[in-house]
Amino acid sequence: MSDETPLATAPPASEADQEHPTLAGGADIDRRSGVTVPRWFALTGVVLLIAGLGFAIGWLVTPGDNGSSRSASQSTPSQGGAPSATAPSPPTSTTPGASALSNVGLRQSDLSSSLGLALVPNGNTVAGAPTLDLCNGAFPSESLRRARLQVAAANAQGNVAISTEAVLYANASATDQAFSELKSVAANCPSAPVASPVGEPTTTTKFNPAPDGSWPQVGNVDRLAFDFVATDQAGQQQHSIAVYLRRGRALLGVYFPSADSQQASIAGQTSTASIVDVFAHRMAELPASVVNS
Repeated sequence: MSDETPLATAPPASEADQEHPTLAGGADIDRRSGVTVPRWFALTGVVLLIAGLGFAIGWLVTPGDNGSSRSASQSTPSQGGAPSATAPSPPTSTTPGASALSNVGLRQSDLSSSLGLALVPNGNTVAGAPTLDLCNGAFPSESLRRARLQVAAANAQGNVAISTEAVLYANASATDQAFSELKSVAANCPSAPVASPVGEPTTTTKFNPAPDGSWPQVGNVDRLAFDFVATDQAGQQQHSIAVYLRRGRALLGVYFPSADSQQASIAGQTSTASIVDVFAHRMAELPASVVNS
């Protein structure tokens, strides 16, 4: 799908919608989990797209409505202007250290005035919200996650520039397992279409050489980076980059949905390598009490 798909006009947010502030007025966002192909989700007056990443993004829904639509053709244009933003809800988990996830990923202060920060649908929960779904693979380590926070930055036209997903696992061995699974799934990804294990569309994933060979390395932070093209059964393609950072029991996914485009300025950085470096340093600065629990 193109990033220029029309925007959706959502109904006014109810009082219940305002309990979980996100982008543009604090709408509560419903979400369906999904993998590897373009999916949509709506925020009050703004549709965000994270396409082809397999990063657990939901279908197009309207705030306050538990139903979903699989057709972007039902969208209608919304008014332009810079998006408004409030702080996304923190993780719902009571796991010790979960609150630290709010600081390790994207922050509103990282963004220019043309971008707003939003919690993705069910972005602060673990249940029913997969983290690892590269190549529609199987990731047993998903059961070892304890807290999660995924947010996205989007402009007023509804185009997502970047998304981050911060996760706490049961222990450091669990994130080590997650990295091993990522390597194995990527290395053994078939050249043919792969069916989703969680009921989402079948896709074909082609991996390009890892993009991070010349990137700076931050001490005590492990990194895996994948450059790939995902193709759905309709032939629609998305060229994306997914970077995973690991320190102790903490894992951070940094997702670039448009690898061929100039990246938006994030914390003053505009290259993929320098943006990832910002988040790697934040991982390095996490307290030992968080990463070693």
